[in-house]
Amino acid sequence: MNQEHTTTENIIDYLHHELGPEADAALLLHLKSCAQCAAMYEEQARLSESLRAFARASERELPQGVVARIWDAVDAQAPQPSVTQRIAAFFRPAIVVPVAAVLVVGAFFGYSATHHASPMITIDAAYYLRDHASINNTMPFGESSVEPTSLRSDESASDQQWVASTGASAVAETR
Repeated sequence: MNQEHTTTENIIDYLHHELGPEADAALLLHLKSCAQCAAMYEEQARLSESLRAFARASERELPQGVVARIWDAVDAQAPQPSVTQRIAAFFRPAIVVPVAAVLVVGAFFGYSATHHASPMITIDAAYYLRDHASINNTMPFGESSVEPTSLRSDESASDQQWVASTGASAVAETR
């Protein structure tokens, strides 16, 4: 048991939670073991509570005139915005909203102009059919042309001319 008593200042600091954790724990342990210091603690606790009760009971509000003068002094010390700041504040919504609308519309039309679907490409089929027919007529080995028999058999060159001339007349007869 610690026989050294604590001071009134330590007890007041303990009451107002101003001691560190170690000092708070040591004083609590001492108050539990020392009746004289516990009595001093109770006396300080009652005194603190009576002072709080008196402060609550005697609390008064400031008169409205004093409050108004305080607010006037605060407003007078606040910096006033410059003329340009006032004009900018006045026109800010009037400028920002139209500019934002123009940007949105421009982005919409810019996007649709650059990302539009390519037009359908039409094919003139008659052109391709006429082109195909003209190419087939000029081809040496087309369906309507005479095919040399040398390509089909191993005959001599003289026979080829004869087959070609007879083949051409035979084709003309079949038509």
